[in-house]
Amino acid sequence: MYSPPKIAPSSAELAKAIEVADREQAGFNHEAAVAIYRTVLAQIPEYIDGHAKHARALFCLRRWDEAWPAFDVRFKLMDPPVITGRNRDGSARNLPRHTNGKLPERLLVLAEQGLGDTIQFCRFLPRLVAAGVDVQAVVPQKLFGLLRTLNPPLPILPSEGIGSAVGVETWTMMMDLPRLLGLKEEDYLAKEPYLRADPQRVAHWRTWCDETFGDNEGPVIGFVWRGNPEHKLDGSRSAKLEDFAPLADIPGARLLCLQFNPTAEELAACSFADKIVCPPPEFDKGPDSFIDTAAILQSIDRTVCVDTSIVHIAGALHCPADLMLTHKWADWRWLDREDMNVWYPTVRLNLMQAGQTYRDVAARVAQRIMQPDA
Repeated sequence: MYSPPKIAPSSAELAKAIEVADREQAGFNHEAAVAIYRTVLAQIPEYIDGHAKHARALFCLRRWDEAWPAFDVRFKLMDPPVITGRNRDGSARNLPRHTNGKLPERLLVLAEQGLGDTIQFCRFLPRLVAAGVDVQAVVPQKLFGLLRTLNPPLPILPSEGIGSAVGVETWTMMMDLPRLLGLKEEDYLAKEPYLRADPQRVAHWRTWCDETFGDNEGPVIGFVWRGNPEHKLDGSRSAKLEDFAPLADIPGARLLCLQFNPTAEELAACSFADKIVCPPPEFDKGPDSFIDTAAILQSIDRTVCVDTSIVHIAGALHCPADLMLTHKWADWRWLDREDMNVWYPTVRLNLMQAGQTYRDVAARVAQRIMQPDA
C-alpha cells in the first residue's frame, strides 16, 4: 500500500504535490497518484482538475466501484442537465437524477459528451429493458440510424432543442449505466455485436470495394488520423497524416481514408498519396451519421485510427481495428493498457511508449498486420 507524503497546507507544497501526482500518473503509477490526489483534495476540495485526475487514476486501477462515483466530477466541467416534469396543476418541477438503488419503472436516459461515448455506452440500454425498465433515450439525432439497430429497439428522442418525454419521474446519464445496473468488469465487454449495419448499404459498399480494389493481394485498411479539433485533449489525441506512412509499406496495402472532412491539400502532400483511396462524395452525407461508415467497415480488412468515434463503431460491429493511443493521458476508458481492452473484443490497443511518436506506433501496428501470429 502506498503511503502518501505529508503535505503542508501551503500553496507551494500543494503545488509540488500536484506536480508529483501528475508525474506518477503519467508514469502509470496510479496507486501513488490516487494517494497523493486524495491528500491534496482533502485540503483543496475545490480543485476540480484534481478530482478529474483522481477519477482517471481509479479507472486505470480498475477500481470501478470507486471510479464511477468519482466520475461525477464531469458535471463540474460541463453544464449539468436540468430535467423538468409537470405537476398536476401544470407547474414545472425538477426531476431527480437516478444513479443507484432499485431501478425505476420508467427512466429517461441522456446521452452525453461525444458521439463515441454514446456509441460505446448505448450497449447497456437493452440491459435496462431486460430488467423491466420502460426506457426512453435522448441522443443526438444524427445517431438515430445506428441506435435504431439496438435489440430490442427502444424509443429515442433528439437531444437537440427542448423535447418532451412522457411518464418519466427520474433520469440518468448513459455513462452512469454500468454503475446504475451494478455491473462488474466482466459485464462491460461486448461479447456480441450490439449495433448493425444496414444490409443494403453493406451490399453496396462491398460492391464498391470489389470494383475499387479488385484482386489486390494486400489488405484494405481504413484509417483516421484526427478527431474533433474542439475536444479538450485533441492536441495529444490526434496524429498527423504522415504518421500513418508505415501502413503504406505493408506489401500490397491500399489505404481507405475514413477521415471526416480531410482536405485535398493534406492528402496530396503526404508521401504515400498514391496508395490512398477516398470514398465517393455521397459517403455519409445523409442525415444519419456513420451509416455508410458502419457498412464499409464490414467490407474492409481492418481499421487503424486514433481515439475517435470510428473505433467505437468498429467495436460495436465487431470489426477488427487497431487503436493508437498517446503515451500520456490517454482517455480513462483504455486504462493505460495495451494488454487489456474491457470494452471491445475486436479492438487491439497500441499504446505509445515514452519517447515515441504516433509514427512509431503505426510502425508497430503495421508489423502486427504483416505478422499477425508473431
